[in-house]
Amino acid sequence: MRHLRGVGGWIVVIFSSLVWAGGEGVTGDETHLALEHELQILLSSGADQSDDPAQLLHLGSMYLDLGYGSYIDPDKKLASFQEGARNALKVVEQEETSADAHFLYAANLGQAVELQGLVATALNLQTLKTHVNRVLELDEKHAPAHHMLGLMHEELPWFLGGDSAAAGEHLKKAIALDTHYVPARLDLGKWHLKHGRPQEAAKEFVNVIERPPLKKRWIWERIHRPQAQILLRQIAVSESLAMPGVEKIR
Repeated sequence: MRHLRGVGGWIVVIFSSLVWAGGEGVTGDETHLALEHELQILLSSGADQSDDPAQLLHLGSMYLDLGYGSYIDPDKKLASFQEGARNALKVVEQEETSADAHFLYAANLGQAVELQGLVATALNLQTLKTHVNRVLELDEKHAPAHHMLGLMHEELPWFLGGDSAAAGEHLKKAIALDTHYVPARLDLGKWHLKHGRPQEAAKEFVNVIERPPLKKRWIWERIHRPQAQILLRQIAVSESLAMPGVEKIR
């Protein structure tokens, strides 16, 4: 995870759990291609010009997933997040009380400004905080919003609202609300590791590896499981710990 004071901003590993796609037995590449194909069909039918909130939210979620979990080229990722934010913002303007719209706008915007650099991040910081907090005002059980707010608390310096203890509480809350929400569990493990608790971190990483999500498994296969495997090996080497799950991933 990167800090606001470093190059590139601070919003990391945030994506929507609103419209989980994929499932058991579907490979990452197949799901990735299927999602891109669905997007092209929707765009060819003029869905991006629609005023239908459900359609716009679906597009916002697809753009977020593709930008985070599929695309590699920075320009393509940026364009995807910007389109996701644009579609979500249209819903916010129509239905201000839509928690999902506020979240998808904040998540897409956060990823976009990270790619644009430190200045863009700083300029959009208050907007991001406003929309994430609005999500939780509307739905206090919104797990992805707790996850995103937890990351913000952890990565921001104290004078911009950072609070490491609050970060841990929000990450734990996200998992309590949705035990299958893998990105929050992975980041909780990173939080433990950063604060000198490798054994607690290892438990979370093993959980990520051994308990695939019910939906959006393709992102887990491409990003979350490999990250957890690498971090778990690093803990095993540095701490010389014999932990469940280490041998099977070597």
